[in-house]
Amino acid sequence: MIARSVLKCLILLSMLLLLPAVLFAEDYFQPIPMAEVLRFRNRPDVVVFDVNVKEIWEEHSIPGAVHIDTQDFERFLPKDKNAILIFYCAGPDSRRSAIAANTAIILGFRQVYVMRDGIFRWLSAGYPVE
Repeated sequence: MIARSVLKCLILLSMLLLLPAVLFAEDYFQPIPMAEVLRFRNRPDVVVFDVNVKEIWEEHSIPGAVHIDTQDFERFLPKDKNAILIFYCAGPDSRRSAIAANTAIILGFRQVYVMRDGIFRWLSAGYPVE
């Protein structure tokens, strides 16, 4: 019983130590331009995640994107760690997509991208929305 408690504490401590890396490191993922997202979004091995707040997502989203909350998104991740994951949020000033992408990488995904331009530049460029 004590060993289990110690193990839980070690896991929690490890997660807390990784938190700054998840919150502040942007170099884990690769940036992806809007044109590439448009080209790849319908491939079966690609999952596009909208990490915007619900109000933005309800107004504008990339067709086929999965809306996720950064608090609970792990349940939406595919089982295949080789899947291509693309995250986006409102724009370059928002950190929501970076946090989600870095977390996906820590969970073992290797092909993780962030469309830094965000949904508002996507709209300005005239790309399709739902």
